Amino acid sequence: MRKVLTILILLGLAGACFFLGWAQFQVPPGSYGVIRSKTHGTDGSVVRPGEFRWVWYKLIPTNTTVQVYTMPESSFPIEIKGSLPSGDVYSAMAGLKTDFSYELKGSVSCSLRPEALPGMVERRNMASQEDLDTYVKKLSLEIESRVRENLWSYAEKEDVLERIRASGSIPELEQELKAAFPDTDNLTISVEILKFPDFVLYREVRGFYEDYIARQRQILSADLGRMAEETISSRRRFDELTLYGELLSKYPILLNYLALEKGIPPSGNVPGESPVP
Repeated sequence: MRKVLTILILLGLAGACFFLGWAQFQVPPGSYGVIRSKTHGTDGSVVRPGEFRWVWYKLIPTNTTVQVYTMPESSFPIEIKGSLPSGDVYSAMAGLKTDFSYELKGSVSCSLRPEALPGMVERRNMASQEDLDTYVKKLSLEIESRVRENLWSYAEKEDVLERIRASGSIPELEQELKAAFPDTDNLTISVEILKFPDFVLYREVRGFYEDYIARQRQILSADLGRMAEETISSRRRFDELTLYGELLSKYPILLNYLALEKGIPPSGNVPGESPVP
């Protein structure tokens, strides 16, 4: 009887140890778990539902927690629309009706790799599903920004653009994004509208416009120089006349000397004095 009781106690202890160390018991279907402990930090292997996982240090009271996350999928539209700088001005100056606008309309979808979850939790100290959702939103913005930047590398490759328009996808850019964002999975880009202007024509027309402005600047600079010289000469002449006026007002007799210099007989009267009888 005592042996039976001992066996039952041992079986009970074994069952309790098994249950307490059973990690994926706390992870419901469709979710993933990350084991974090005071003694071992963050476990590098994600806990998957339906996949048996037993951790011995989970037996230590209050030592271990299993944080459960649902891996969200992200899908967001991308719309890039605008015109090359001063394109309308260049076209009008050249007498063209060329449209230098560009447009991209599509969407990006991706998810997170479950295997990357422990590393993300450790690096970003994620403690809840809300933290993970916030990270996914930030990641989406970063991906969108990278799409905008990298898309221009295909702008002048007409054969690549035709292939993108035909397939509705950009596999080269998808590979670049996967390398730049290794935590992502199933990253795809769908393209509905893709339009780029004629960059060669744009550069030529812009060059003509810059030459035109440079020539205008030269002409304007010459005109302004002549105007400045005329203004300076007029100012000097005005200053001279002002000086003469001040001297004659102070020394009226100078009028007679000036008249003698020019061979004009003096009038005998000096301004400001009474005539001699």
